[in-house]
Parts: sequence; structure tokens; C-alpha cells
Amino acid sequence: MLSAVAIGAVSAVTASVAAAGGAAFAAPDYPSWNDVEKAKQNESTKQAEIATLGELLDGLATQAAKAVTKAQIAAEAYRVTQDALDAATARETSLNDQAETAEATAATSKMRAGLIAAHLAKSGASGLSLNLFLNGNSADDLLSQLGTASKLSEQSEQIYTEAVQDKNAAESLGEQAASATEERERLTEESRTTFDAATASSTAAEAAYETQQRKSSELFEQLALLKDTTAEAERSFHAGEDAAAAAAAFAQAQASAAAVADAAAAQAAQAAQAGRDAAAAPASSGSGSGSGSVTPVSPAAPAAPSAPVAAPNASIVDTAIAFARNQLGDRYVFGGSGPDAWDCSGLTKAAYAAAGVYIGTHSATNQYNTMAQQGKLVSFAQVQVGDLVFWGSPGNYYHVAIYAGNGQVLEAPNPSARVRVHSIWSSWAVAPYVGRPAA
Repeated sequence: MLSAVAIGAVSAVTASVAAAGGAAFAAPDYPSWNDVEKAKQNESTKQAEIATLGELLDGLATQAAKAVTKAQIAAEAYRVTQDALDAATARETSLNDQAETAEATAATSKMRAGLIAAHLAKSGASGLSLNLFLNGNSADDLLSQLGTASKLSEQSEQIYTEAVQDKNAAESLGEQAASATEERERLTEESRTTFDAATASSTAAEAAYETQQRKSSELFEQLALLKDTTAEAERSFHAGEDAAAAAAAFAQAQASAAAVADAAAAQAAQAAQAGRDAAAAPASSGSGSGSGSVTPVSPAAPAAPSAPVAAPNASIVDTAIAFARNQLGDRYVFGGSGPDAWDCSGLTKAAYAAAGVYIGTHSATNQYNTMAQQGKLVSFAQVQVGDLVFWGSPGNYYHVAIYAGNGQVLEAPNPSARVRVHSIWSSWAVAPYVGRPAA
């Protein structure tokens, strides 16, 4: 079943989705009604056909999930590009404003330098001594005029220096503004490209989901014929198996996360003790590693958060979840930020904004990074209601949802489903950590 298959590494799934390059899935060989009727005549053939139908159902779910994951990754790529475009646009506007101000300042400085230069030319030091000699002024007059000329010369040098600095500053800011414009134009084009890719992936995901629904209906009816039940009973049985597998996977994931956290804590304690032992031991000229060396955690095992995170604030959690629940049934639209259409990070951002909490920009990756920067990542073993749960891999988290308890999340899932409460295992795998905005 899909839920059992879902317990794979996200990085491997992401790589496989990328490698697929959007190619269409190979159509399986579905049994005809005549095949089913014939299979029913023999018990062993019937059981084999039942197993085949179950595999086909799981295959349909897997294909739809892969298409959805690909659409989510493409949508996140668009959101990340849009984030960068917004930042570049703001930088361009700021630099243009600064450049205009600098140009005005440079113009004023240039005018001041011109005025002082004209004044010095009119009563400059070059003709001052001869003028005083010919006019027979007193020594006091000579000293006074010499002092004035000296001050004017010093002032002119200062004004000239400022004018040059202001000119250079204006030119530098102008160049930066031009560069910012080029970057904004580049990101505008990139945003269009990622938007088109996300649109195509969204369409493909919807088509895969429709195929799954259509073919699954026929397969459930064929199962019902083979087992002398009803299609609805077979659908319910299949959903029950998926739910049981999801619950088992959730428990396993929490146990694994707890084991990783315990191992990391033990390693930290061992390292601290080694440090204390080294500080207390007499100095040694030996270069050996000694018995206090620490075995590093395997790169395949995620490290636990470095410090405990406070329990979530119940008032903040209640407000955020109440907001998200009010959107149940709303459409999914990538880039959606309300009021009646959402994507995953648009919903989480708005839900916590309603509670007065900033969790990052309109991007799952940025929201994860914001939680990391704020020291609010927690082990999946400690997930609590209101926490943000991320799908993906470091630097590339493509889906985010709000944990609702009992292995369920509140999410704006994908193009084939509306805002809902659903099993946390509705996608391929859950990230090893969650964020706690309400801490």
C-alpha cells in the first residue's frame, strides 16, 4: 500500500521525481471484466487476481503521489523565486531612491565648490602680496588678508574633497541600482519560468489524480465481484489498511526520532565529560587521541536540536489552528494566500499571522529556515499540536502543514485536494524535525 511504501527517504524520492523529468507513467495492463469473470471460476486464479488488483490500486496511488510531490516541488521553486524577486524589487527601489538623493547632494557639493573657486579666483593668494605692496597697506591689513586667504584655501580644499566624495558615492549607488535592476529583470524571467513549470506540474498532478479516481472505482468494483462484496466495502477496507499502515509508520517515525535524539544527547554528554576530563588532567606532550575521543553521529542520522524548546503557547496555537480550520474546504492554488484559496505555506503563514507570530515568508523552505534561526526546531518525537511539520530535505522543504494531533495535519495539500485535516503520511515522508512557532 502507499502508506507502507511512503516510509522512504525524502531525498531519494526527490531525486527520482527530478530524474523522471515529467515523463508520463507507463500505463499498466488493467484486467478486463471478462478477465475477472474467468478468474472467479477458480479459487487460486481468483486469489491471484485479487492480489493483482490490490497491486494496481497501490500503483495508482503511488503514481498520483509522485505527481503530487513533483507539483509541490515545482510550486515551492516558484515561491522561492518569487521571494527572491520581491527582495530584489525592494532593493532596486531602495537603491534608486538612494542614488537620486546622492545625485542631488553631489550637485549641491559641485555648486558649492564652484562658488568657492570663483571667490578664490577673485581675491586669490596669487596676487595678494603684489596688491598689498602697491596699495601700501599696513602690516595689520597684510596679516588679516593673508589669514582670510588661508582660510578660504582650507575651506576650498574641504569642499572640493566633499564634492569628489559625493560624486563618487552617487556614481557607485547608480551602478548598484543598475545592477539591482538587472537582477530584478533576471528574477522576473526566472519567476515566469518557474510559474510555467509549476502550472504544468499542477495540471499533471490533477490528471494523475483523476486517473487514479477513475481507474480505482473500476478496480474496487472488480474486487467486489471477485470477493462477493460491494465496491464501497472494498474501498473502506482498503482505506482501513492505509490508515493502519499510516499509524504504524507514524509510531515508527517517532520512535526512530526519539532514538536519534537520545543518541545525540548521550554524545553531547560524553563530549562534555571528555572536556571536563581534559581540563582536569595534567598537560601532556603526547599527540594520541586518548580514550576521551567521541564517535561522531552517522551522517545518515539527523542531529537532534541543540537546545530544548519551550512548550507551545496554548493561546497562540488555538488562534492559529482556529484560523486554519476556518479555511477547511478552500481551494488549493499554488502561490495562494487567501482569502479563499491557499497553498501550503500561504496557509501556515496566514494562520500564525492571525496569532501575531511571524514564521517566515511565503515559502516552506524559508519557514523552516526561520524556525532554525530562531532555535525553534524540535525532534519529531516531541511533535505537539500547533507545530509546523515539513516535508523535503535541508534547503529544499517543499511542503509544510500544521500538526493537529493523533498523527493528523491541517494542510493546504496539493492541486488535487482542498484544505483538509489528513494523515501526516499523506505524502512520501515527514522531515525529521518540526518547528514550534508558538514556543
